[in-house]
Amino acid sequence: MTDNFTNIDEYIACFEEDKRQILIEVRELITKNVPDAAETINYKMPTFRLNGNLIHFAMFKNHLGLYPGVDAIVHFQDKLSSYKTSKGAIQIPLDVPIPTKLIQEIILYKVDLLKDNNSPDWKKYNEKWSDANEKIQQLVNQTELQKEFKWGGEVYTYNKKNVLAFSGFKNHFALWFYNGVLLIDKDKILIAASEGKTKALRQWRFTSSDEMNLKKIKQYIDEAIQLVKNGKEIKPEKSIPKEVNHFLQNALNQNDNLNSSFKALTKGKQKDYNEYIDEAKQEKTKVSRLEKIIPLILDGKGLHDKYKK
Repeated sequence: MTDNFTNIDEYIACFEEDKRQILIEVRELITKNVPDAAETINYKMPTFRLNGNLIHFAMFKNHLGLYPGVDAIVHFQDKLSSYKTSKGAIQIPLDVPIPTKLIQEIILYKVDLLKDNNSPDWKKYNEKWSDANEKIQQLVNQTELQKEFKWGGEVYTYNKKNVLAFSGFKNHFALWFYNGVLLIDKDKILIAASEGKTKALRQWRFTSSDEMNLKKIKQYIDEAIQLVKNGKEIKPEKSIPKEVNHFLQNALNQNDNLNSSFKALTKGKQKDYNEYIDEAKQEKTKVSRLEKIIPLILDGKGLHDKYKK
């Protein structure tokens, strides 16, 4: 099977008739129950979004994979006892009927979970920057870049490597290159959005679409693509594990459930929580932040999970 698909129709078309019909059935089931959900491809899988990722699904050799998230798996664990499950995933064997009623229940449960979710609205200022968006989109369409959906927005990739993205904001329109630090940038146009923290990513900002020199922008885009072709990239540095902040450690020591839940998190999520407490200067702020994160930790969630859709 090829992975050169950009939408769900193209994904479904990759399979033989029997598997194709299953995928169509699942897709129609989701659409019928959540007509406002948006379709996209995320993590190389058909995805429905509604205030965040509603559900992913994918076809494999011997099973259909459903990915409604950890919360849904836990909530429906009794009804899922006859299926193989893992963290956030359900395997439906292809030799048994698709459990449409159960899938419907899972979908509606996720809708309820996400109803109050506030995820970043990257398209909030799109109308204001429609001319700029159109100009950059036309340039991108002239390249070999593929559009993917990541982190709540559209990212343009080459051979699955992130190359660039763009969006309008309140006071500027930004075009950012994921390995922009490696671009020649002879005109010194590119900036680091967060000095001292941003290693590779660089932005090109405009306060008006009239400022855009399309020929020059195209040169930067072509150079960014060539970097990927040449195998040049800035790889993330492995950070040295940091000792847990004593304030957070005291809370963990006093609550066995909290301590075990914290240890069950990934190292990255542990680091996020540790830094969140560590960055607070006053004790009352640390207390406030601790109260905020305790229920998240107990639920097995990361500090920034709501933004990673």
